[in-house]
Amino acid sequence: MLPLLARSAGAVSWAEVVAGYDFSLLQPAEIQEWVRAQGCQGGACLRLLGLQGNELLDFEVRMWEACAECFGRVPRPGDLAWSRAQDRWRRMLLRKALEADLAEPELAQAIEAVYECVGCPEDMLGLWSRRSPWEGPSERVNFEALCAFLALPWASDPAA
Repeated sequence: MLPLLARSAGAVSWAEVVAGYDFSLLQPAEIQEWVRAQGCQGGACLRLLGLQGNELLDFEVRMWEACAECFGRVPRPGDLAWSRAQDRWRRMLLRKALEADLAEPELAQAIEAVYECVGCPEDMLGLWSRRSPWEGPSERVNFEALCAFLALPWASDPAA
């Protein structure tokens, strides 16, 4: 997931790594690979890189220590670095869903899954809706709002 995030949003920082782990988007091995690629050499980073087997039960604590060593602190929900990381993850996941060329009900479900995975700030509330059963397909995507949210061009006629 980190290479995909980097392709869509630029360089990945510790904030995205910690948030990605908290959202269960990243596994320890991927984070260890990222730390190794960063060339981190501090004691906390080396302890994180050395974890294996049952030692991985301490992964979160060791990751926070390595993050604090390199980043100066550990971003947590509510602070600016955390909010920006959350935003980068949700934008990447929404772009990925949009690029999957899903039918509208499946895309709506994918958007809902992003809500459930990384949270749903107010600016995402209008991206999809559920309709009454008598109105047709139960889930609808507000393509104009989705494109605006992702800063993508919008054509009111999807065939255009």
